[in-house]
Amino acid sequence: MKKMFGLVFGMALVVMGCNETPKQEAVAEQKAPATVAAVAPADPAPAAEAAPAAEAPAAEVAKATSPEATITDIDWNKALEMSKAGAVLIDVRTPAEVAEGMAPGAINIPLQEMEQRLSEFPKDKDLLIYCRSGKRSMAASNFLIEHGYEKVFNVVGGFLAFPAK
Repeated sequence: MKKMFGLVFGMALVVMGCNETPKQEAVAEQKAPATVAAVAPADPAPAAEAAPAAEAPAAEVAKATSPEATITDIDWNKALEMSKAGAVLIDVRTPAEVAEGMAPGAINIPLQEMEQRLSEFPKDKDLLIYCRSGKRSMAASNFLIEHGYEKVFNVVGGFLAFPAK
């Protein structure tokens, strides 16, 4: 059941991707709250009824795995500062997207590979997650929170907002 949920979750994320235009994403991000609690399903729904964490209704977002388990939105200036202090930058874009450039010191773990590579995410460090625009990184952040990670930060605007390309 767990594998089936993971498969459905992964497929939904691949379909959703980052297909919005930058203008639409900027409007959506301005409306998003600064801190979002992760969704932790108490009893996983059957695969046909499972909704991806990225599409969770606001009422469900209030259910967190623990009081500390939240996703905090940060900008690139804060992310780069935290990275210099020891936080881990994780790029969840595809290898083809990463070939166009990535943040210095970032580790590439594509969203589609997160479940298989979960052991590569350190639990004792701040995790700074980014993608192209912010949609996949929020889905990745929710996935990490659901798997017991508590220090998860979503870099707003993704690589499109990176200050020094």
